[in-house]
Amino acid sequence: MQIKLYNTLTREKEDFVPLMQDPNYSGEKKDFVGMYSCGPTVYYTPHIGNLRATFTADLIRNVLKYFGYPVKAVMNITDVGHLVSDGDEGEDKLEKGAKRDGISAWEVAKKYEEIFLTAMNELNIQTFDVMPRATEHIAEQIALVQSLEAKGYTYEVPGDGIYMDTSKVEDYGKLMGPNYKKRLEDLRAGERVDMKGKKNPTDFALWKFSPTDEKRQMERDSPWGVGFPGWHIECSAMSSKYLGEQFDIHHGGADHITVHHPNEISQSECWFWKKPWVKYWLHNEFLQVDGGKMSKSLGNIYSLEDIKAKGYSPLDLRYFYFKAQYGNFQNFTWEALEQAKNERAGLIKKIQNLTQTSQQTSTEDWKLRFDEALADNLNTPKLLSELHSALSKSGSELLPLLHELEEKVLKIWLFSTETPVSQEAPEAIISLAEQRKQAKSEKNYALADELRTQITQAGWEIKDTKEGYELTIKN
Repeated sequence: MQIKLYNTLTREKEDFVPLMQDPNYSGEKKDFVGMYSCGPTVYYTPHIGNLRATFTADLIRNVLKYFGYPVKAVMNITDVGHLVSDGDEGEDKLEKGAKRDGISAWEVAKKYEEIFLTAMNELNIQTFDVMPRATEHIAEQIALVQSLEAKGYTYEVPGDGIYMDTSKVEDYGKLMGPNYKKRLEDLRAGERVDMKGKKNPTDFALWKFSPTDEKRQMERDSPWGVGFPGWHIECSAMSSKYLGEQFDIHHGGADHITVHHPNEISQSECWFWKKPWVKYWLHNEFLQVDGGKMSKSLGNIYSLEDIKAKGYSPLDLRYFYFKAQYGNFQNFTWEALEQAKNERAGLIKKIQNLTQTSQQTSTEDWKLRFDEALADNLNTPKLLSELHSALSKSGSELLPLLHELEEKVLKIWLFSTETPVSQEAPEAIISLAEQRKQAKSEKNYALADELRTQITQAGWEIKDTKEGYELTIKN
């Protein structure tokens, strides 16, 4: 079946033809579909909007695999160099997190990466094939900047950093849409802010110099002096290292369409002198709360722990995400989550009560309907509608098809309310479990109980066994 995806670059729904099958592609030979997703900046607990983006990345990967494509999926961990402002101003988010939590920036990165990975696990989102950390790829980022410098695309702002000269990129901003040149002209015409040495308002930092009047925790030596990479350079360096000079899909949030992703495109296409750097650009829209933006002042920034504290399973939230197509806004309310919970429970009950029927519609027909929904730009609301309809009109003959859909795409535990033992418990949870095991061996039962509480509060169940213990995600 032909998959169609909405490509932000063209503003059209296009047939998905991967590079490995594209007769017009003349680059390096591909034996996989390369997919890169912008991952978290690990300086805070991810909220349910962040998790919707991760869910979308997982969905794209799962659907491609469902249709038989070999996928190599990469999601980065940004653990350095991301300034508060996308305009290359403000405080580094990791440094800000260190001041807030009273720990080092390195500890902040480790702490919130583990929280993020735990949330992924609880939402039945498998880890991606490669999850590179920005701190472990500084050499690649420096090499990229050096290449751009050698090709004449950069300049230095004294005391500030090395910048990309976007005026030398003929089609800079093309991801913004067909009228991107006019939008950029309007931006330049209306520029009233001091550009602080930049030649053009759209120029962006490739490498930032560390301030002379303060000591940063995450500093690196470079050919230009001590500093840290710009945010945009990280994704170009890491995606290209693992997926090649050109690849199939780049995914991220809709907020990246105007700044981050245009910057990625410009530096990468100038680096490789190949176009397009990425064939398909997919973006998920924002998750709203009560019809508006999430904000601290409104107290409506919810984490997965907030969801669980209200008595909901993480898989209720996963089902909720399926109820809106990824490219559309989705509105979260507690009433909507309650409805999602009830619908999921209803599906489980219907499946448990399935009996053999005279088929009103063949399983082949239902298979076609499910596939058509998924192939139509990942139309998950349509998929759920067809699933509910199928369970109302068919019987147990549908079970093999439902098992396949559950195993490969849905992953909401339609066939069991029990979550199996996790084989991918995060290091932080395993560490607590090991500490508890040691405490019990030393008959320090008070400490063992305290550690069990910490494990439970983190969303896990621990069961003692003859071999030691078993860890399962709370459902």
